[in-house]
Amino acid sequence: MDDLSAIRHAADIRKKKLWINLSLLGLCVVGSLGVLLRSKILFSIPFFDYNRLLDAHFHFAFSGWVTLALVTLMIYDILPEQIHDKPVYQQLLMGIVLASWLQLLSSNLPPNNPLSSLFSAVFIFSTYVFGWVFVKDLRQAGVSKSVKLLSVGAIIFLVLASVGIFWLAYLFAAKSLNSGAYRNALYTYLHFEYNGFFTLAVFALIFNKLEAVMDEAAKLRLFRFGWVLCVSVVLSLFLTFLWQDPDIYYRIIAFIGSLSLLFVIGQFLLSTRQLKAAGQSLHPLVRGMGYLAIAAFLLKTLLQSFTIFPSMGTAVFGDRPVIIGFLHLVFLGFVSLMLLAYFAQYGLLNLKYGVTKLALVTFTAAIIINEIVLMTQGLGAMFIISSSIFPWLLWGISILLLMGALLIGVARIRTNR
Repeated sequence: MDDLSAIRHAADIRKKKLWINLSLLGLCVVGSLGVLLRSKILFSIPFFDYNRLLDAHFHFAFSGWVTLALVTLMIYDILPEQIHDKPVYQQLLMGIVLASWLQLLSSNLPPNNPLSSLFSAVFIFSTYVFGWVFVKDLRQAGVSKSVKLLSVGAIIFLVLASVGIFWLAYLFAAKSLNSGAYRNALYTYLHFEYNGFFTLAVFALIFNKLEAVMDEAAKLRLFRFGWVLCVSVVLSLFLTFLWQDPDIYYRIIAFIGSLSLLFVIGQFLLSTRQLKAAGQSLHPLVRGMGYLAIAAFLLKTLLQSFTIFPSMGTAVFGDRPVIIGFLHLVFLGFVSLMLLAYFAQYGLLNLKYGVTKLALVTFTAAIIINEIVLMTQGLGAMFIISSSIFPWLLWGISILLLMGALLIGVARIRTNR
């Protein structure tokens, strides 16, 4: 590498770290909002409206943390340097950051303020442009079929998720009283974000790193898994509509969607030996976090498949603690945990620094305890058993999650090279 190339490469690394730093700052903000939300349940805090705080927490977790992190990694780790160095990507990342933060800052303004909607539209438009430019550039990237499939699928589902947002915006504008339509719009958005964009983008990044040490037979198995996963996202959407007792055609497609999720698990299990072998070179802590994240993904997929049964569907879509536990299982247990493991393995968090290990262990432990308490609370609600201890436990866990996030931020700052 000549001097000019070395200078450009160093500048490229600095840009990537800037966006990752901002995403980790977003994680700290999300943790802070989580503490405020759970504090609001226990204490009188008149300065914040609970529903608007919940909305801010929800949107910023998606935009200011996970989407920013995933888009940054897709640009810098999947595309070659001569392509991802294009100014348009810096502009798009800046658009995502600004829209996320401005939407967050405007969330506590009076209801129906146009600023929050405006910044939400800017964020969505930025993701549209990113998707268009990224898919065009992906054709020139020398990545495997699996990575291309999952990357393009992730972009498609990112765009489809916005249909739910526009649907919700229309219902609000029309002042509709149709609560069923609100739920369907929200579930459509969440489905394509969680099970579509987030999940496919994470696997695209993982496969892009691990396939380098795999043979062609192993790569073919991953490609088949990718296809089944993409198809399952479309079919399993109909599982989210079962709560409203739809007609037989919806039920048939939902049943096929349920089976497709079982096929996803089967295809993944067929690839575990190759993935395990490829992951032997990973740091032990990273490997442990990865195993937990994959376990969360498999558990999520199994539970999602079982929503074809009315009792399970009622619990998932009607029991608030179970809903929150299910969403956190994906968002924290799978996506966030896998992103942090990825950061640690590939130099964005320095594992030689003791605080980094403490931070990751703290955050991981908090996620596990959070899931146990939420699911226990959900089971108690299903059997009409409640306890006043749960809000206090969840409040303490939210503080532990925030401590983990802040320690991760400290570790990133102290080892920012």
